[in-house]
Amino acid sequence: MIAPPQPPRPRHAAHERLAQLGLTLPQQPPAQYSYSPVASWGQIAFVSGQIPKRDGAVAFTGPVAAAADLDRGVAAAELAALGALAALDREFGLHRVARVLKLSVYVASVPEFSDPPAVAEGASRLLRNVFGTAGQHARTALGLPQLPKNATVELDLVVALTPEENAA
Repeated sequence: MIAPPQPPRPRHAAHERLAQLGLTLPQQPPAQYSYSPVASWGQIAFVSGQIPKRDGAVAFTGPVAAAADLDRGVAAAELAALGALAALDREFGLHRVARVLKLSVYVASVPEFSDPPAVAEGASRLLRNVFGTAGQHARTALGLPQLPKNATVELDLVVALTPEENAA
């Protein structure tokens, strides 16, 4: 199913910071299964699990096996976080993100790898760099034996939204 075109969203300081970092938001295809990429209740939005995709394909696969593999995991977490921001931008516009509340990061890893929080730093740093202090969040980082599509990382977000009438 092809998603209907979205109306243009206002540019926001977050878009400017992404451009300064040399980053662009990936295209968000419609959900493949029976779920919403973003669901909200009141002023809280929940972003469904995002894996590191580039041009529609999983860009980082396989487990993080050792500290030497850490850079690959960090890059995967950053790319997955960009996917989460793209989902928010498509649904509400980044101008509506008042605060990142919670980040959960799941890292495909071998049992001997004991530092999923170091991998999660890729996503955490990106969120702080894009939203400043509003990007500071609570976080969970877990190692798991396997993730969907053999992805290296999957993450989800919970964010607070500004009311539409207050969005700038």
